Amino acid sequence: MKYYRLWVLAFLLKFIGSAWDASYHFKYLFEEYSIPHIVNTLGFVLGGYLLYKEWRRAHYMDKFSRNLITIGYVLFLIGIPLDFTYHIAYGIDLTTWSPTHFIYYIATDIMILGVWRGYFLYTRNIQPSWKSMHTWFAMFLLECLMFPNMQQENGAISYDQYIHGKSIASQEILELISDPASQIFGGIPEYVYPIYSVLMVVLLTVLIIRICRDAKIPIMGAALYILLRFVGKAIFAAVGYPTSYVPITLILIPLSFLLFRKTSWLAGLVGSIAYFLVLFAIQQSGLLITPPIEMWELVPVAIVGILVPTINARVKLQTSLKKNKQPA
Repeated sequence: MKYYRLWVLAFLLKFIGSAWDASYHFKYLFEEYSIPHIVNTLGFVLGGYLLYKEWRRAHYMDKFSRNLITIGYVLFLIGIPLDFTYHIAYGIDLTTWSPTHFIYYIATDIMILGVWRGYFLYTRNIQPSWKSMHTWFAMFLLECLMFPNMQQENGAISYDQYIHGKSIASQEILELISDPASQIFGGIPEYVYPIYSVLMVVLLTVLIIRICRDAKIPIMGAALYILLRFVGKAIFAAVGYPTSYVPITLILIPLSFLLFRKTSWLAGLVGSIAYFLVLFAIQQSGLLITPPIEMWELVPVAIVGILVPTINARVKLQTSLKKNKQPA
């Protein structure tokens, strides 16, 4: 297990570096060798070393898992010079939705999936449980999928500080805010964020339940993610860095799949509606500074919540039908 614990440490370093980097760029301009980038790189290097050990002699992974991780690493390395070039050409980019940033996300997703698959096969004789490293890998994958939303989660609080004359951003950032053409404003429609959140969380939840046969793993993965986000928020606040809204209502989606195990489409509907309405209530009450959200967005959110588990169930049905047609 030591090998996979080191992978957890590698992804945790990348988690810390990424969260720190998102906060960093709401205070300072882009820098190649900032401390957050170094922390992220340490996780990347540790993972690379573990991958190298498997290429020398396979001990803990099958070839497909190892090759999948390798593809993720190669894609990530390709993204580094492309991202630097993009920043040189267009300056600071806080949208987190730029093409080069998505190369990072996709590459990291592939890495996590490869390691998780290797761990799943390595422990195939043990029933997956939330008490195992499955929860950590579920959390890392959730974090990577949700990272694009940090534009809104950091931006909501930073903008509130700015309009109330309490901004902690550097003078360079404040000058960018005064320029309407600056990429600091992003340009991604606000309704994309809640729809994207529901799509990714519901999809991740149904796939984990389908593969691991344990509805507690996605819940505990989401709980661990929220806990670490709160820890990061507290640390950033203590040292004077920009903080972000923590998406606490995301946990209602996997929770609904635990409560409505026998009816997945109902679980998706209830979970997505609960996620949205509680978030909307938090915003309207002013209890927390949340990203912008409007009531009409509940409709596409609910549709997505129903469609994902419904499609998942039909694919499962078609697979079983094909198996039944095979001769004995």
